[in-house]
Amino acid sequence: MSKKKPKPFERKTNYKSVRKTFLIVCEGIETEPNYFAAFQKIGRDNKTATIQIIPASAVGITVVKKAKKLKDDSAYGEDEVWCVFDRDAKKENNNQQNFNEAIRLARENKVNLAISNDAFELWYLLHYEYYVSETHRSNLKEMLSSKTRLGEKYEKNCEDMYEKLKDKQANAIKYARNLLSSYGIDTDKLDNLTLEEITRIHNQNPSTTVYRLVEKLNEVIFAPQQE
Repeated sequence: MSKKKPKPFERKTNYKSVRKTFLIVCEGIETEPNYFAAFQKIGRDNKTATIQIIPASAVGITVVKKAKKLKDDSAYGEDEVWCVFDRDAKKENNNQQNFNEAIRLARENKVNLAISNDAFELWYLLHYEYYVSETHRSNLKEMLSSKTRLGEKYEKNCEDMYEKLKDKQANAIKYARNLLSSYGIDTDKLDNLTLEEITRIHNQNPSTTVYRLVEKLNEVIFAPQQE
């Protein structure tokens, strides 16, 4: 007796999720790249994401221009290209005009922004507490070094800040959202804000939208692979 041939729908097919690719262009050459390198490694190990990190060593407007060029020359999706920089007030660099122009250029070219005001270290501090007072980057470094926070001297070139902070990451996301909410912003509708509104947000001290990039990376790099 011949064996019954399997019907098409009985055949088993293996599916693998498509690996997502991110481009993260950073203002600094150590602090931000070192932090996001941890996500890069997890995405690679989990085979869920390829994350390219570009240390630009430049101010925000230059970071956005670099990201725009790389985006135009490749096939990144609209949610995959990110610029990470600070609102660092330097009058000698015509910083206010350039900072606002960076936001405009990013919005016009659908480049995502993870901006911290006054510095990226605010994102670190929010892992420990909900901080609402206007401050300067030098104060943030000192605060991070206290016994009740890192418990050691904070170094900008630290390569394991992700590991030191990961168990408190949910706090940082919540507190970063709360900061924006305190300025009258609905954090679920950031993509629908006008250019004027989004510019106002990023000029608030303290504030950070780094949490948005972290949420997006978490969503992708920890996604289960389908076999």
